Amino acid sequence: MPAIKKNDEVIVISGNSKGEKGLVTKVFPDLGKVIVNGINVRKKHEKPGKTNQNGGIIEKEMPIAISNVMLLEGGKPVRTKRVKEPGKRSIRVSVKTGKAI
Repeated sequence: MPAIKKNDEVIVISGNSKGEKGLVTKVFPDLGKVIVNGINVRKKHEKPGKTNQNGGIIEKEMPIAISNVMLLEGGKPVRTKRVKEPGKRSIRVSVKTGKAI
């Protein structure tokens, strides 16, 4: 299970968009990729169809590898781990502070 979930705030730590922050809009756990709002935007040529009547060149957010983003907690990037408490589900915890995320 990935440490990053939908609606998490992340920062890009490598690649063309290094240093940019955004919210995760979609997670692809089987591919190990995420789509971050406003990050890795590419121009794509689309034919006219039901959803896009005119077609043309549109800007689309493309997936970025989970390894290239880091979770933000209080505006600072943090590493996470999973801790399982007895009788409860596992929770995400900051490695440095030990606080639940």
